[in-house]
Amino acid sequence: MKYIFFLISIFGYFGNTLQAQISPTLPDISSIETCFPDTTGYKIITVGPVGRDYSDLQEAINNAGLGSMLLLDAGATFSGSFTLPNKPGSGWIIISSSHMSLLPKQGNRIEPNSSTGNTLYPTQKDAMPKIITTNLSGLPCFKTQNSAHHYRFVGLEITADINVLNSYGLMFLGDASANQNSLDKVPTDFIVDRCYIHGHSNATVMKSGVILNCANSAVIESHISDFHSIGYDTYAIGGTNGPGPFIIRNNYLEAAGENILFGGAAPAIPNLVPSDIEVRNNYFFKPFSWKVDHPDYAGKHWTIKNLFELKTGKRVLIDGNIMENSWADLPIGQSGYAILLTVRSENGASPQADVSDITISNNIIRRAGAGISISGHDSPSAQKSKRIKIANNLFDEINGQLYGDGNVAGPNDGIFIKIGDPEEIIISHNTVFQTGAITWAYDTISQIKITDNIFNCSLSAGGYQGIYGPGFAKGGNGPMGKFFKGITDDNKKFHKNVLIGGPASNYSNYNTLSNNYFPASTTEVNFNNFANGKNDFHDYALSIISAYKNSATDNTDIGVNFNLLQEAFNHKVSCKTTQNVTIDQFSKNISIQPNPVNHQFSLTSSVELKNATLVLVNELGQELFKKSHISEKVSKFDLELNPGVYFYILSQAGLNIANGTLIVE
Repeated sequence: MKYIFFLISIFGYFGNTLQAQISPTLPDISSIETCFPDTTGYKIITVGPVGRDYSDLQEAINNAGLGSMLLLDAGATFSGSFTLPNKPGSGWIIISSSHMSLLPKQGNRIEPNSSTGNTLYPTQKDAMPKIITTNLSGLPCFKTQNSAHHYRFVGLEITADINVLNSYGLMFLGDASANQNSLDKVPTDFIVDRCYIHGHSNATVMKSGVILNCANSAVIESHISDFHSIGYDTYAIGGTNGPGPFIIRNNYLEAAGENILFGGAAPAIPNLVPSDIEVRNNYFFKPFSWKVDHPDYAGKHWTIKNLFELKTGKRVLIDGNIMENSWADLPIGQSGYAILLTVRSENGASPQADVSDITISNNIIRRAGAGISISGHDSPSAQKSKRIKIANNLFDEINGQLYGDGNVAGPNDGIFIKIGDPEEIIISHNTVFQTGAITWAYDTISQIKITDNIFNCSLSAGGYQGIYGPGFAKGGNGPMGKFFKGITDDNKKFHKNVLIGGPASNYSNYNTLSNNYFPASTTEVNFNNFANGKNDFHDYALSIISAYKNSATDNTDIGVNFNLLQEAFNHKVSCKTTQNVTIDQFSKNISIQPNPVNHQFSLTSSVELKNATLVLVNELGQELFKKSHISEKVSKFDLELNPGVYFYILSQAGLNIANGTLIVE
């Protein structure tokens, strides 16, 4: 009997020691093609107010087949709510600016107010056609038919008219209603590429930029801003009724509610959980002009929530993002967390809701009232969150006094992580500067591993400290024994952490076989230049004389590996260059000189022309000059027109190959 007891004891010891924490499964996004397609053989369709194949955008979309490029005149305005039909065949319908050469190349984010160096289109937004919904009932700029597929939007400005006070979304890619109640009805393959999508501050409700109720879709290199409301939830990107996969990459994302939200309503498709979602290299931001007690406050109290929230979603990667500014806005908003992972079964209407296999890695999260909230589940019948990894993130200025809800005695004041009862949690290699406790645990977590982190462990304004849960005077042995029962000294699941300002005696049950460190101050940690870390995050790296350098469980530095963090920010997708037929490519080879012109001008082309036609029209679209059969590389023309501004179109074989403005003096 003693022998059996001995074997059980030995097995238990090594089982606890060697048991591996289960890591989350990463998303599979291989079915999404974000690179610009090869458009060889595509039909070119020009759309604009004068001298184009179509002046009506909806008519152009209706008549375009897959394998078409719709080139919309840069600077032109197309007002309406446009439907994207389901089309037979293969290829893409690409809706693009006619002057993409003035916009960043693929892989680079749009900056709407940046200069193009072109006098006619001085900023990037000037080089975009404008899609504007004027519908006062809140219809979007774009909406889809069931099963529509393979649309790409490139270099478009998408917004609502200043007189639209209630907008419920600008791009409806899919449908949240019962009209889309099965997977075969889901639209698929939509790429929003280098677009400027924005609301305006004249509104009461400016709900959302892009709604992803679709599949195999991406939002990349775009600028999405000015989404907010008074009393309503808002988001830059969200979705409730699309299965995924989704890529959200290298965008500027600005919204008063959640900058990104999945969930929030029961899906119309039974058992649907959005899955396989990559959120990479985005800049999440809320401007302080929305913060009522800030000197920059602009005077409208929009409802503020958080930066990223999942109420349902599986296999999600959040990597290489900068996430800035999240503050409490009670009672109408939330408590200032940057990230919420909180299962919502929608009062039983969505029992399949699940927040599992989540990886939060290589991000900078700063200026928030609290860090991360993980609920576990919201009702006894709900799915329980599991397999969540929080690794190699820098949390800076998680400050309850500046951004919190004002209740220093509550669970949200400068906390790094508030946690319920999820399963299989890994918290590793984070550097966290927070004013509250490290944890506020309110349920039992049986499987959690906390290793190789740097935390502030000083006493909070409310008297809380370190690894904390209610019912204990201070953090450490007591709350860890109650709330983190899967952690023991021998299994080293609380190991190699630096707890700045924390008393070692509080953690005596976890510091014999496990090793944790308790420097009195940041000075003793020996960062590169702690005082300058807010200006240059690299200065939060450990100096070569730090006792914690190369001391982690994997022999790297404890805290953030700043090389990995920088690599994540430098992440690039490799796309081969394709030769795409656009007006730009012809235009850059064709010039009219002089311009302004008096009575004679020359048309010069560096490419061969074959029976081209040149037309000049006035602002009313009236044709005032026409010359056909142009085949020379240099052609001279006499002109007798009144002084003014005219528009020229050069066409060849039915294709408008160049256009521009000609000024007559």
